[in-house]
Amino acid sequence: MFVYGTLKRGQRNAHFLHGARFMGAHRTEQIYSMYEFGTFPAVCLDGEHAIEGEVYLVSGRQFKLLDELEWYPHFYQRIEIPTRHGAAWMYIVRAELCHGKRQLPGSWR
Repeated sequence: MFVYGTLKRGQRNAHFLHGARFMGAHRTEQIYSMYEFGTFPAVCLDGEHAIEGEVYLVSGRQFKLLDELEWYPHFYQRIEIPTRHGAAWMYIVRAELCHGKRQLPGSWR
């Protein structure tokens, strides 16, 4: 799982990844845009920025919990991306949900 916001180490939802294997940091291709949704970020597949985050090997139980946390599939969608640690899932939102939101440079805190 590739995480870029509140699930990263030191962020408020990092406890959802307790026990997951940290594979390392990763920076995506420059094809995304990150937006601020109040207290959390969301990424759209419509830009020219790289997204900075972390890759984890999660259990099936954690995967299900993350889907619940991220309101999948009602808010976030999942796409598979290549990372230097292997393929990973990444949560993104539809571009129309990002209209009117403040764009971020690709890094959350």
